[in-house]
This record gives sequence, structure tokens and C-alpha cells, in this order.
Amino acid sequence: MHGDPENPTKNPHPIKRYEVTATVDAPGPWDLVKGYLPLRVANVECVPEDKLTGGRNVPNKGYDFKMISVDEKTWRGYFYRDAQQDEDYFGLGVCRWDAVNVGVVFKAHNAIFGASAVLGKNGPQTDYFRKSPYEDRSSSTNHVPAFSSNNPLVIQQPEAFFSITIVVKEATP
Repeated sequence: MHGDPENPTKNPHPIKRYEVTATVDAPGPWDLVKGYLPLRVANVECVPEDKLTGGRNVPNKGYDFKMISVDEKTWRGYFYRDAQQDEDYFGLGVCRWDAVNVGVVFKAHNAIFGASAVLGKNGPQTDYFRKSPYEDRSSSTNHVPAFSSNNPLVIQQPEAFFSITIVVKEATP
């Protein structure tokens, strides 16, 4: 009997615990702040190839996690990188779940600002967002695009942007 890749089993004893700290230099308060962990099968050879395309329908699953306010500009949360139980779904060997990145979602009225950090990359990782979608409460903007620090718009008009910096580190279980 193989597991169900559409409804993978949660790991009953996760041990790879990580801490996420997000620091925001936004123009005001937030309606919602939450973390998001996208997981996917890392060893694709455990997934059968499509006979026509040669591609693989690699299982994935995502989880929200709680972010707690530390102060008006800082939030902290925890997640388990091994939240999914590794299983054999297709009779091709055990599929191992892992995460490549983690995200923190900030919401103000209709605007959603999603910053992310690559796991395994040391140090702070910063995304920049235009202030205008935050400040314009009548805006129909939903997902606000992120910019990097070397984007010409950010360099030329730094006052038009605010930053979200994420730091991820291993934590004790």
C-alpha cells in the first residue's frame, strides 16, 4: 500500500525546526501577518515520468504558520522543514519532502505583500515594495510585486519603497 501524494501524511515527530524573523519598514500597521512554508518532493526520481511529455507531476504541499508580533516592526514565527512524512507514493522508492524557501505574508486592506527567503542562504534577505499600494486603500491591487535592492526604480526612488527583511535560522526543537 502506497501513501497518497494528494493528501500526504504529516510527520508525527518533526525535528528540523527553524525560526523566521521578519522586520518591516512599512508606512503603517498590518491587518494580517502569517508565515507560509511551501514543501515539495525533493528527489523527483520517485515520481513516474509522463509517457507523452517526459515530465513529472511532483507532489507539493504548503502550510501556513503563525507569526507573532515582537514589536511594531518585527514578527517572529517557527516552522518545521520536515513537516511532511517521507513516503513511497508510486512504488518507485521513498519520496523525500523538503522546502527551498519560506515566505511571510503581510496584508493591509486589499494589498498583499509577500516576502520570501531562500533556505540555506545565510544572513538577512530583503525585498522592497512600493508604498503606494499600501497607502491607497481604494486600490484594487492584490499581490504587490517585490523588487530587489539593485532594481533601478529602488535605487532612483528609495523614498517610494519600503523593505521587508527576513532572517531564517535553525532553532532548537
